[in-house]
Amino acid sequence: MRMSHRIASGCAVAALVLTQLIFAEVTSITVTLPGNEVAQTGRLFIAFTQAPQTAPRLTIGDDPSPRTASPFFAVDVENWNGEPLEFSPSAGFPLNSPDELTQGSWRVQALLDVNEVLSDLDAPGNRFSLTQTIALADGPVSLQFNLSETVPAEQLPEDTDLLKFVRIRSELLSAFYGNDIFLRASVLLPAAYETGSSARYPVLFHVAGLNGRYTRSQRLLSDDQFIDYWLGNDTPAAVIVFLDGESPYGDSYQMNSAVSGPYADANFTELFPYLVEQFPIEDLPSNRFVSGCSTGGWVSMALQILYPDYFNGAYSLSPDSPSFQAFQLVNLYSDDNAFTSASGMIRPSARATNGDPRFSIADEVRMEAAMGRGDSYVNSGQQWGAWNAVYGQPDEQGRPIPVWDQQTGAINSVVANSWRPWDLDLYVRDNWRSIGPALTGKLQFWMGDMDNYYLTNGLRYLEETLNVQEAPAADAHFTWLPYHGHCGFGTQVHYIDVLNDMAERAARD
Repeated sequence: MRMSHRIASGCAVAALVLTQLIFAEVTSITVTLPGNEVAQTGRLFIAFTQAPQTAPRLTIGDDPSPRTASPFFAVDVENWNGEPLEFSPSAGFPLNSPDELTQGSWRVQALLDVNEVLSDLDAPGNRFSLTQTIALADGPVSLQFNLSETVPAEQLPEDTDLLKFVRIRSELLSAFYGNDIFLRASVLLPAAYETGSSARYPVLFHVAGLNGRYTRSQRLLSDDQFIDYWLGNDTPAAVIVFLDGESPYGDSYQMNSAVSGPYADANFTELFPYLVEQFPIEDLPSNRFVSGCSTGGWVSMALQILYPDYFNGAYSLSPDSPSFQAFQLVNLYSDDNAFTSASGMIRPSARATNGDPRFSIADEVRMEAAMGRGDSYVNSGQQWGAWNAVYGQPDEQGRPIPVWDQQTGAINSVVANSWRPWDLDLYVRDNWRSIGPALTGKLQFWMGDMDNYYLTNGLRYLEETLNVQEAPAADAHFTWLPYHGHCGFGTQVHYIDVLNDMAERAARD
């Protein structure tokens, strides 16, 4: 599910309400590449932000840039040789055309996304222009951009005594895509571990929120509460592996998908064995655990449920919905439309913890459609696009078949029914007799009862299902936090409580 790095969400939707009604006259936008370039194919973005706005969504280097800040416009280019290109957008958000920009001072930048194996717009090889500050006032304005800059090749961060970084080529995923696909992770070692020691420790596989990268582990090193715990003499020693969320379609959800590829198999047969060889991991089911929040919350419970013998416990915080009866506020099985309810009300996609809606599903899907190649939200690498890729079936081009129409919100019931194998609530009900003995006592959940993305209802369905299982009983534990939103549980719950519980379970089993 969404986390703080989500591209152009709240501010973009908020920009739908224009406070100025004097429009600029942008007569032309021309984009070029430096000379002697090979032909380029990708999606070309032009993004604008008001000069006072100093915190755009993404940056390259130290200079904040307005790329992917609201508003932005985009178009696909194919075999472009770098000659002057008259930019004519096929999509934009929240505006449809640069002619709808209001007069004033803007910062603006162009970017060409050519990387086909990473969805991140800051992916290596992507081209971008230097940021310009322009004045849109009375009279026609022409803009020119030269994509003079290139996102550099990937380089792993430097290892420290405690934190190590790995990147390996996946044979399975490379064969699936016909292109080199790499798996990445960072590994946090126990403070007491000495190089060359034969000691082995329980392992926690940590899964991030939407599109979270393996480098997020670096933030823990500056978390005083966590470091005090990690370095404490009484802390049970463990290894934490931070998995990477990136894939060509956005977050892979670490699953085997007909569209996004065999990520689970790649982890189990390639990445995890490599980590066991390189690091002091006790490679036993009793010593393997998985956790995460948001997207990571769904992945952690899904990995435990779908592979019940492999892990000894899942710690799932604010998970994406395990039931498609409550896909946020949409019932995929009985609703006709995702954008409006049966009573005709516009469905929100996000809310404040006081219940105030922030933006609608329709707006969010329109934003993703403007980002995605072919003007399709399923190609955006963002939240709704990633869900379609993970749960969906491929069309003739290998792209996910949309579960609903991005213009009208009309749900394709055939596609929705094809998603049933990913409905974890159904899976548990249908398979408890075979999976129950290996799952009992292994599932723990935390959820705010005012989750910002309406995920509370979906977890309620799973709670009801688990509570009635017998022979054996599920013995699942649910913690519901009143007036609490999405994630934000803090270091104590997210890491310290989890690691302490892991140590007890590993010692007991």
